[in-house]
Amino acid sequence: MERRDVGGQAVIEGVMMRGSKNLATAVRTPKGNIEIDFKDNRPVTKKYPILNIPFLRGFFVLVESMKVGMESLNYSASFLEEDNEEPSKFEKWLDDKLGERANSVLMAITMFISFLFAIGLFVALPTGIASVFKGVGISNVMLNLIEALIRIVILLLYMFSISKLNDIYRVFQYHGAEHKTIFCYEAMEELTVENVRKQSRLHPRCGTNFLFLVMFVSIIVFSFTGWGGIIERLALRIILIPVVTGISYEIIKWLGKNDSMLAQIIAYPGLKLQLLTTKEPDDSQIEVAIASLKAAEGIKDPNKNIEELIKTGTFTLKENGIDTARLDAELLLGNIIEKDRVYLITHKEDEVSKEDAEKYFDLIEKRRNKMPVKYILNKCEFMGIEFYVEEGVLIPRGDTEILVDEVLKIIEENQEMQICDLCSGSGAVGISLAHFRQNIKVDLIDYYPIPEKVSLINIEKNKLEDRVFFIKSDLLEESIKNNKIYDIIVSNPPYIEECEIGKLMEDVKNYEPHTALNGGNDGLDFYRKIIDQSQYTLRESGILAFEIGYNQGEAVKLLMENNGFTNVKIVKDFASLDRVVVGIKI
Repeated sequence: MERRDVGGQAVIEGVMMRGSKNLATAVRTPKGNIEIDFKDNRPVTKKYPILNIPFLRGFFVLVESMKVGMESLNYSASFLEEDNEEPSKFEKWLDDKLGERANSVLMAITMFISFLFAIGLFVALPTGIASVFKGVGISNVMLNLIEALIRIVILLLYMFSISKLNDIYRVFQYHGAEHKTIFCYEAMEELTVENVRKQSRLHPRCGTNFLFLVMFVSIIVFSFTGWGGIIERLALRIILIPVVTGISYEIIKWLGKNDSMLAQIIAYPGLKLQLLTTKEPDDSQIEVAIASLKAAEGIKDPNKNIEELIKTGTFTLKENGIDTARLDAELLLGNIIEKDRVYLITHKEDEVSKEDAEKYFDLIEKRRNKMPVKYILNKCEFMGIEFYVEEGVLIPRGDTEILVDEVLKIIEENQEMQICDLCSGSGAVGISLAHFRQNIKVDLIDYYPIPEKVSLINIEKNKLEDRVFFIKSDLLEESIKNNKIYDIIVSNPPYIEECEIGKLMEDVKNYEPHTALNGGNDGLDFYRKIIDQSQYTLRESGILAFEIGYNQGEAVKLLMENNGFTNVKIVKDFASLDRVVVGIKI
């Protein structure tokens, strides 16, 4: 059984296919998943048989195709709109006046403007330029040939120019994916990325071929019209558009069903023109075209397997500049299906339910917007311990483990001590100390509600309710008020200079709490306050240990020495940068 009834169109980040069962538009959303819209597939010539007149029906099909194409473009563009984008005054006015009909009116206006642009560029301009040659005394036939040649040159220059735009280039890639997928389907091959990729991207039943045929047919038709004044010629060309498009439509239908030598010769120029209007697609774009054709033909799509979902997620994240795209995609999918990375690698063919796939793409969307993976998963490993984290607390870093290690060196295995983890955030530092030293007691001190919530979760998660406690306090004010004395105060306070906050990576500056980052004009505000308050809450010979910024070692050391601390030392990290300052209170 021949399959010659499927046609399509590339749209923004997607493909529209018209099959025997449906008209389906598939779009790759910013999340990375594929959304499909279905519409009535009956062409206008079947809805209204009176319009199905050979050599005229092509015009009605063209008008309908433009309408359907605009609707598909609108649908695809809707996924790229910013959620918080304010409608223009004109859009608000239309909504107020027309309500639900506003979108249809906008579409009609857009189609009308597009029609005027096309008439101006491809009809009026070539006709006007060709008129210059009338004074030379050449025949009307030659004038029409010159006009057609100018029209073709303008078309080629236009196609070449717009193909250089990044967004249009991607549309042309989807155009290539559409053709390859239709070829694969017509060849009766299974619709897989591998099978589609090997097909040609140049298809005889294409809008580009139709466009070229319109140019060719217009030469013949317009040759019979003579060469009057420019207004007369322009009016005749507009009036004859239904005839030209009608004849071109019959030819394109014939080309789609005929493989003769004559058909190949007629199709050849249009196929070559497709070298400009189609580009080689990537696998992700082919997947969209396959999804669209399957939906249009009513072919049920099985659930995606693990590897397919990871590949799609990886592509989406890479497109948005995320270096750890593959790792992140694996972690996010593993979280949804509750499997580790080893399982994902060894069970690539396992299918994932549509419900879980949707949840996965929701997480991919968050990561695409640069939300840190640890916030998305609500977990983070620190010192070999798993902690709960969420927006509102700083994500514990590997560099902070150096601070914990330095304090652990000070506390003997079975020593009893009172420890304060100041600016505790998630409680990772204090809980880690309590985990590795069984006889110490730790107060986690922070000022904000989310650190309190997260700390209490982590205390319970690690079964340390009898030795680790949360105190809500503005630094050490509550401890001073209650005459609380500590053997060690350990702190990873905010230490980034205020002017540097805006220069941080997007995942840090957009998601991590600025209250845990901003250390004031010089980054040292919190060190000054904590050193001062520690005079009242740290016992003699007690230890004060800070995490610091890479360029703050000497400054913090000097602050401590000027305030009664001795044996102050700077500890470097694995990159040989200042990371920790530790001193003893005299």
